[in-house]
Amino acid sequence: MPHAPAQPRPAPELAAYRRRIGRLTDPSRGVPDGQPVGYVVTRVVTHWDTVGPHLAPTHVNPVERLEWRVHFDDALPELYCDDATVQGTSALDALRDGHLRLGERDLHVTWLHGTEADDAWRELGW
Repeated sequence: MPHAPAQPRPAPELAAYRRRIGRLTDPSRGVPDGQPVGYVVTRVVTHWDTVGPHLAPTHVNPVERLEWRVHFDDALPELYCDDATVQGTSALDALRDGHLRLGERDLHVTWLHGTEADDAWRELGW
């Protein structure tokens, strides 16, 4: 009889990113506080390793993992990442420092709160 997979131990360092949305600005565009260029949306999901035969896989080793998605205001395609690193830097460290480095761009993150965050989440959230 199948059983429910084990649940991961909550990762305290990910608590602030479980359901979060921030405004991205690009300071290189000559505007004092940076020109708004998009949003970053974060969530925390459970990742399992899948082992065993294809017909009867088993999910083991649950781990919480940070996922993020960038929605740009212009026509650029959205970016999505479920990897622990971005450009060789920890995504968690980058977001914690208020920056998201995407290629040559160093975007600043201003986390939204209250009604502004709720409105943005309804439009862009997962």
